[in-house]
This record gives sequence, C-alpha cells and structure tokens, in this order.
Amino acid sequence: MSTTTAPATLTLPAGFESLERYAKWALDGERARIEARLTTPIEESTSFYESVLAQVPAIMAHLLGCPVDNVSEADENLLRIMLSYVEVSNAVEIYGEAEVPDGADLRLFVSVLEGTR
Repeated sequence: MSTTTAPATLTLPAGFESLERYAKWALDGERARIEARLTTPIEESTSFYESVLAQVPAIMAHLLGCPVDNVSEADENLLRIMLSYVEVSNAVEIYGEAEVPDGADLRLFVSVLEGTR
C-alpha cells in the first residue's frame, strides 16, 4: 500500500485502537508528512504528539517484533503514524509552531531516500 494521502478508515494492530482517530497522520512519504505538519494547526499536532508519545514504548515494542518481509496493513499504518509523530516532534517540542522560525520552507527539502516523490 503506497499512498500520499491518509486512508479514510484506519486499521491498526490490537491494542492501538485509541490511535485510529489519527488516520490523517498515516501518511506514506516524507513530503506528505511535512505537508501535514505545515498545514495542521499546532494545537492539533500537539494533541496528536501527546497521544502517540504516551504509547511510544508499546508501539516500538510491537514494531520491532514485526517481520520485515511480510508487513500487515495494520502494522504499516502504525509505522506511518510513528513516522508522522517523529515529523511533528520538533515542531511541538522545540519550536511551538509548525514551521522552523527563520528557517527555509520545509517543502524545499528533498530526501535522498525518497527522491522527488
């Protein structure tokens, strides 16, 4: 499953149902996550961040136990939520806003891992 938009409904592994409300953050690709970070009000990003933060140990334990050659849709969605959490972490923890103060537009960043997608 490769999408740059979040699924309308979100399937997550058992035990992570409380994160289903964050379907919009289950994005594939760094560009999509950056765009979500920049266009989401910081209050909403903070709520997302705090909800995921409370479950990081359980999420990481679950993901580290997943087979890498046969990832389920539910596990992939959980990974995408975790990657979005990482994307918004600096905005919430350091800047208190979506953009980097006095910084370049994050949309100009091109990941060497993702190319131009």
